[in-house]
Amino acid sequence: MPDGPDKPKPEEGKILSPEELDISENEHVEQIDEGRYVVSPDVRSESTTQTRSRSEAPESPEPDPPEPTLDDATVHEWLDQNMTDGNSRYGFDVTAKFDGSVSQQRMVSNDIITVFESLMLWYARQVDGSTPVEEVLGILLSESNVPVRYPPESLKKLVKSSNCSPDDSIADLLAAVEGEDGVQL
Repeated sequence: MPDGPDKPKPEEGKILSPEELDISENEHVEQIDEGRYVVSPDVRSESTTQTRSRSEAPESPEPDPPEPTLDDATVHEWLDQNMTDGNSRYGFDVTAKFDGSVSQQRMVSNDIITVFESLMLWYARQVDGSTPVEEVLGILLSESNVPVRYPPESLKKLVKSSNCSPDDSIADLLAAVEGEDGVQL
C-alpha cells in the first residue's frame, strides 16, 4: 500500500500498516490458533504446549493448597513429631491454665533431673507467685493422694539438718523440724 501525502509513514507515526502488523513470519512468533500468537523475546518456542502454557490465561485458577486444620489432634500430632525428631532424650511441652491465665513451657535435655526440676519449678511458680516455690511444691506433694517414698539418704539429711543427736528422741526431731521454715529434704 503506497503512502500518500496525508498518511504518515509507519516509522513517523503511531499507526502501523497491515504488513507491519503481520507477525506470522517472524522467527520469535508462533501461531497457536486462528488470530492467536505467542511472541518469545528470545527464540521461537519448540513446543506449542509450552507456548500455550505461557500465552494463555489458565482456564481455571489452580486451587490453593488446603488450609491446614488447626485442632487438638493436629497440634498434638505436631508436638509428638517435633519431640520425636529432636535429639534430646527427655522433654516436655505443656500448656496450662492457672486462674484464667494460660502459660506454656517447653524443656528438652539429656538430663532427666533437669527436665523434671524445670517442670516442677515452672508449675509451682504458676500456682502461686507469692509463695516460695519450695513451699508450694511441699504443699502440693503433702496434700496430694500420691504417696511419696523418700530414699533413706533423705531421712539422714533431715536428721543432720535438725541438729539432733542420737540421744534425742523422735519427739525432739519432730519439734526441731516443726519450725517456721518446715523441713527441707
